[in-house]
Amino acid sequence: MKDYLKLTAIFLVLFIAINLETGKVAPPTFNYFFCALIILFGYIAFRRHKLQYVKKFLLVTMAVQFVFNLAIPYWILQKSMPLNATWPYFPEVLWATGSLVLWYYIISLVFVPVVVYLYGRRAWCTFICGTGALAETIGDPYRTRGAKAGELPRGFVVFKWAVLALSVTATVAALAGYAPDRMFNLIFLVLFILFLRTLLMQAVNIILMPKLGTRVWCRYFCPQGLLIGLISRSGRFALVKNEALCAKCGTCNSNCSMGIDITGGPAVNRSGECVGCGICVEVCPQKALSLTSDTKLTGDKTVSVPTVESL
Repeated sequence: MKDYLKLTAIFLVLFIAINLETGKVAPPTFNYFFCALIILFGYIAFRRHKLQYVKKFLLVTMAVQFVFNLAIPYWILQKSMPLNATWPYFPEVLWATGSLVLWYYIISLVFVPVVVYLYGRRAWCTFICGTGALAETIGDPYRTRGAKAGELPRGFVVFKWAVLALSVTATVAALAGYAPDRMFNLIFLVLFILFLRTLLMQAVNIILMPKLGTRVWCRYFCPQGLLIGLISRSGRFALVKNEALCAKCGTCNSNCSMGIDITGGPAVNRSGECVGCGICVEVCPQKALSLTSDTKLTGDKTVSVPTVESL
C-alpha cells in the first residue's frame, strides 16, 4: 500500500505541475519536478546497483533527461515543449511547434531510427524518452513484478497499431488544415491528451508499477515501440548468452522489465524489445550474459560472451 500511495503522490505532483504550466499559472514546474524525480530516484538506483555498466546507464539517463527536458528547451531556447517529445504519441510536434518544427521532424523521423539501429532501444527508450527514464529510476524496485517471459497478448499489439493509425490520421488532418477546427481539437484532447498521455502514460504507467512492473507503457501501450522494435531487430545491438554457462535458472527472466524470455531465447538475442538496461547481466549468477553492438554475431549457440560494452 505504501508504494501505491507514493506513486500516486508522484503522479498527482506531475499532473498538477503540467496543468499549472499549461494554464500559465506557473513557470515550467512539470519539467523541474520531472527532472528532480529522475535525478533523485536515479541516484537511489545508482547506489543500489553494482555493475559499472548499469551505473553508467543510469548516469547517462539522468544527464540526457536534464538536457532534453530542462536545460536546452527552457533555459536556453525558452520554449515550452521538451526536445524529446516525438511523433507518433506527440503528433502535434509536426505542426504546432513553431520555429522548432524542423527539429521535431528530424528527431522523430531521422534521429530516432539512426540511434536505435546503432545502439539499440536503450538509446531512445531510456536515455531520451522521459517515460523510459521514469521506468529505470522510479520503477527500479519493481523490475520483478508483472508478467514475465511471455508473448504480449494480441489485444495490446492491436491497440498499439490502432494508436499509430490514429496518429497518422491526426497528422494528415492537421497538415491538411484541420488543426484549428473545434471538433479536431476536442477529439485530440480526449484521445491523445486525456486518454493516452494522462491516463495511460502517466496514471496507469506510474501508479500500477508495483502490480504490472516497471515498463507498463512501454510494454503494453507505446505505439512508437512498434516502429523502434522493427529497427532494433535488424540493428547492431544484441543481448548475448553463453549456452555453456547458462544454468537455465530463470533469474534473468524474472528481472527483465520488458518480459523477454532470455533463458529460452537464442544465444544472440535481437528481439527488438530489449532496452539494454543491463540488469539481467548484473543478476546472472553464472555470468553467462552480456550486451554488445558486434554486428558479426549470429544466433550460433556456441558463441562466447564478450565483455559488457561501455556506453
